[in-house]
Amino acid sequence: MSDSIPSPPRPPAPPGGRGATTAPRPPSTLPAALALPLKEVLDADGSAVMLLDLAGRPRLINRSGLELLDATTIDDVAPGTPAHSVLRSLLDHVPRRLLLGANGGRWHGDFDHTNKAGQHQVFRATVVVHRVDGLFDGGFVGVTAHDVTVARAENARLRHRADHDPLTGLANRRQIITHLASAISNHRGRAGHVAAIFIDVDRLKYVNDALGHAVGDRLLVSTAERLRDAVRPSDSVARIGGDEFLVVCSAIPDAAVALDLAERIRRALSGRLHVHQLDLKFSVSIGLALSEHDIVSMPDDAAASALISNADTAMYEAKNSGRGRCVLFSSQMRSAARERTELAAALALAVNERRLDVQYQPVFSAISQNAVGAEALVRWHHPQLGRIDPATFVSIAEESGSIGRLGEFVLEQSMTDARLWIEQGLVDDNFSVHVNVSLIQLASSSFVNLVTQMLRHHRLRPEQLVLEAREASLLGRNVDVERSIRALRRSGVQIAIDNFGTGAKALSVLTDIGADVLKLDGSLALPSGSSDADTRLVRAIVLLAHALEMRVIAERVSGIEQLRRLRAAGCDYVQGNLLAEPGPADGLTVKTNY
Repeated sequence: MSDSIPSPPRPPAPPGGRGATTAPRPPSTLPAALALPLKEVLDADGSAVMLLDLAGRPRLINRSGLELLDATTIDDVAPGTPAHSVLRSLLDHVPRRLLLGANGGRWHGDFDHTNKAGQHQVFRATVVVHRVDGLFDGGFVGVTAHDVTVARAENARLRHRADHDPLTGLANRRQIITHLASAISNHRGRAGHVAAIFIDVDRLKYVNDALGHAVGDRLLVSTAERLRDAVRPSDSVARIGGDEFLVVCSAIPDAAVALDLAERIRRALSGRLHVHQLDLKFSVSIGLALSEHDIVSMPDDAAASALISNADTAMYEAKNSGRGRCVLFSSQMRSAARERTELAAALALAVNERRLDVQYQPVFSAISQNAVGAEALVRWHHPQLGRIDPATFVSIAEESGSIGRLGEFVLEQSMTDARLWIEQGLVDDNFSVHVNVSLIQLASSSFVNLVTQMLRHHRLRPEQLVLEAREASLLGRNVDVERSIRALRRSGVQIAIDNFGTGAKALSVLTDIGADVLKLDGSLALPSGSSDADTRLVRAIVLLAHALEMRVIAERVSGIEQLRRLRAAGCDYVQGNLLAEPGPADGLTVKTNY
């Protein structure tokens, strides 16, 4: 752009003659009496204000305008100076038609500027061009501008925050769905597929419950870092849920290539993580779905949602098949996913309407053959599907978030039955009821109060309740869980470590968790085929537990020889189908013949 703004052709002057008048011509400069007060007014404004003639020469600049131009006085903005080049840079943004037009006009926009200190700034400017004969030799250019650097950076930060996961820095669900919809749209009519790879970190909930959210977060951050390194440069990665990640891949020729990529991701995300002096072994389950014809025939947003849903369904199939594997979606999986969703809804309804059964398996003294307690075991008979395996519906309860209500139901029912047994004279008031609890319950801030109120309501002493927590879930240090366990034990409630002997660091649980009872896992409780070395190991565990003032229950006792050896090893209590099978409350067995 030249240093002056060219003037458009002027219309011819009206002819002179009798009766003709000549309009007064505006002044070619601002009178000093007007310029000084006007500058004072403009200095009070926080915006930069500049008045230029059509040759680009500054005629009036307020204080903020001088600061924007890195100038001290208006003389520092003369043509050829660095400050004037900033002005020219601004005017270069203004359309030529506006500058050349006979009627002038207005332009509004942003321009970038780097000041003397090397700092990048963004200004929002309005430029007004007025054609006025006689003023500044034909008109003027008015400029107002204000610094929007901070506002733009804040807007960028908010946009990034709206589209990204704050923990891992990956794209979030909203952004990846938008990207996936665009990828499907762009791929229509081309060969190959768009692939959605749905990744779930196995057992993250147990890591959070057992070790705390700080360890779980570190695992997620590590997963995100490994995932970035494992995918192709053209792939997009997002964290779309608590333990869920999604990878979107375009130009996938066939299912075999997609499975190879998914398997590469699975290997990269599986292994060990050393955090907080713990060596964690972790894995991921992966579901994979391709944009087949039924997907691409949908509108973009619907296609993206359907493809993610298919990949999610395949991921659950991977989990149900044993975790730590990749599964490609097939249409047959939809019915299985629908059945699991329907089962979760039916379970929630059954819990709310108390349509579950609680059966009891007695715990016997290893010496007297009398029952000293009974373990509550929840059972569910679905009205259409019949008996549902407890491992299946407990897993569904954990996934769907209804495990807390399920656990509360079992606690309430078992205490009700215990009070009835005592009142019927079937057992004495030293009889204890054993109830399995999840770490989700133990980590709840209201759990201790809930248990205390239930015991008081059913007129049971705290010592009559034994809460059993699985050994694997107790590995690590969870502040909330430990706080609940300490409070429960102070009140008199007994804590049992269930399935002891299944973990790689089983012995550490004995010292890390304060407990009253140790339940030997059935695989360790000298089953058929056990050797003398196995017997010595059990005897050593019993001696250690007794040294820690813990009583020992051997579970899953199924044979007479096994029972004899467990008694010889010093076990305090025994439990299993040999002695009594689980049964309804009104059929409780209180004495065994073995």
